[in-house]
Amino acid sequence: MCRVSITRCALVFALCALVGWSSIAAAQSSGEYKIGPGDMLRVSVWRHPELDGTFVVRSNGTVTVPPVGEIMAQGLRPFDLARELMVRLRDFTRETTQVTVSVEQFNSRAVFLTGQIMSPGRYSFERIPDILQLLSQAGGPLPSADLSNVSIIRSTARGPEVIPVNLAAYMRGERQEALPDLQPGDTIEFPGMIGASAVAGPGLVYVLGEVNAPGAYPSSEGIDLLQAIALAGGTTPAARLKDVAVVMDGGGGQIVASIDLEKIVHDGAAKTFYLAPGDRVVVPSRETSLAATILGGAGSVLTATRDVLQSYLLYLTVDRTLDEEN
Repeated sequence: MCRVSITRCALVFALCALVGWSSIAAAQSSGEYKIGPGDMLRVSVWRHPELDGTFVVRSNGTVTVPPVGEIMAQGLRPFDLARELMVRLRDFTRETTQVTVSVEQFNSRAVFLTGQIMSPGRYSFERIPDILQLLSQAGGPLPSADLSNVSIIRSTARGPEVIPVNLAAYMRGERQEALPDLQPGDTIEFPGMIGASAVAGPGLVYVLGEVNAPGAYPSSEGIDLLQAIALAGGTTPAARLKDVAVVMDGGGGQIVASIDLEKIVHDGAAKTFYLAPGDRVVVPSRETSLAATILGGAGSVLTATRDVLQSYLLYLTVDRTLDEEN
């Protein structure tokens, strides 16, 4: 149970705001950011305001910019994309003109915060900060938060994995090593203390990740996974439906179920997956940098992750699939 005082929490988060976020802002001005799927780009063409606009990079990495048409943006720096657009626009403007490309939303590098914090939801960054800075950005923890049992929920090629973080120990200065690095698509769960009343109240399920309206939604007895996702506006085109994760509170920690939503949809209504109040549904993206690294041959990353988790991870693949005919 976290014994860090609210006053000390406030001081830590204030320091994060003054020091941490200034370093993030400096990084964002470096111009080294590589465009990814989901990013929202602002294009400005000098002396041709009719060509200005805001465009979203599709899941295949391309973006359509009139009158040029479709162009591959993934992996390019904004400066590189601007130069490519400037060259292609010569065929339409009959002159050399200056093009500026800026990233308005860094959606390809989003993380999701849920649980006992002031402002849960989706947060996007050019360079993802550490958990303490994220917590500051989200307004800090609620009084019911248990910062000693924070979890990072990560989608990998093997399915969802949970990395436990004793954030309270870091704040007390008892841990000297660096906080775990976060990956795009990670969900950070801030649980409530045992016996503490959750501000969100009972009867809620949380739907995060690649859905159109992530957030908390009222549940009722018997609500299933498809209904919860429908409440969240459905999935986005970037969703990887074969690896949907449902995070549940078990007897001694977090239980994670890996659900093949494609199979559930294909099988129809004969089988479904029922949710309980407090469950968290995480819909991952097809663009998972850690999975790409593993598939690219970096097996040592997977081995190291598995070795670390063996002592701490409560990972259970459960089957709460119920047959409606029964």
